[in-house]
Amino acid sequence: MGDKPFKTHEELIVILTQRGIKIDSDEDKAYAKTVLAKEGYYNLINGYNKLFLDSSAGPDHYKDGTTLYEIHALYQFDRVLRDIFFRYILRVETHVKNLIAYYFPMKYGHSNYLLYNNFNTKVKDAQTNITSLISEIQRQIASRTSDPSISHYLKEYGYIPLWVLNNILTFGTISKFYSLMQVKERQDVSRTFGIMDNELENALMYLSAIRNFCAHGNRLYCYRTKKALIDTKLHDQMGIAKNSRDEYMQGKRDLFAALIALRRLLSHNDYKRMTEELSRSIRNLNKKLSVLSPDDVLKEMGFPTNWKDLGSLPN
Repeated sequence: MGDKPFKTHEELIVILTQRGIKIDSDEDKAYAKTVLAKEGYYNLINGYNKLFLDSSAGPDHYKDGTTLYEIHALYQFDRVLRDIFFRYILRVETHVKNLIAYYFPMKYGHSNYLLYNNFNTKVKDAQTNITSLISEIQRQIASRTSDPSISHYLKEYGYIPLWVLNNILTFGTISKFYSLMQVKERQDVSRTFGIMDNELENALMYLSAIRNFCAHGNRLYCYRTKKALIDTKLHDQMGIAKNSRDEYMQGKRDLFAALIALRRLLSHNDYKRMTEELSRSIRNLNKKLSVLSPDDVLKEMGFPTNWKDLGSLPN
């Protein structure tokens, strides 16, 4: 396969025009050059063209009336989505880290998070997973020895208290930590949220993946994953239909699943603020849509049309 030839912004604009994107006026062309230079062709076009393509007209051909303004509006909407989800997932992350740093040391002391037998050795693949977790914690500590708070505790006490370690452990690591804790301590943490420990483990796993998408600037509005969110009573209360495999068609492997998880883990006020921000961002996008409908975007997000009702339902 040969190299993909370099193309100038002018050449890219010609290609987009040939494929059906409306770039008619000098103002349109100036805008196209600006947005391609700022966002990049691959990030903008390859990343956000899916909903605008008209497969009946041939490959890579766009629906009548498609403009770069509308594609860019979806791109900017996704950026806002990442910011919203990232900020509120951080609140859950902080809460869970602090709960673990309270209940685990209460039983085992501040320095005993590296001891194999303090974790649940009865879970599947315990030896592999616990050993891997301890190694990962040690690796993250070693990578931050220049951090004043880390170096202070290592020098003065020879270990780092879990509540200090929270500042450097990733959400993925703390989620794994929770999954391997003894049942009693897991339940102490999950009881704070009014859910079962297996439900919290699953929610943390799901939100950890979403957090990584947000942190790395990946497309979020069309998020899909093979690892599903566990069924909750909220799915049923929302009236979400099931597919032929008896799986809810929304809120399982999409962005709406992350919202369901956050509904269960955020405080009432935090969740209310989050949904207000989401509503505002969706309204702002809708004002800029002409080829797409608001429902097109909600469907891609996995959001049912009554998604706002989620906030009024009990956990």
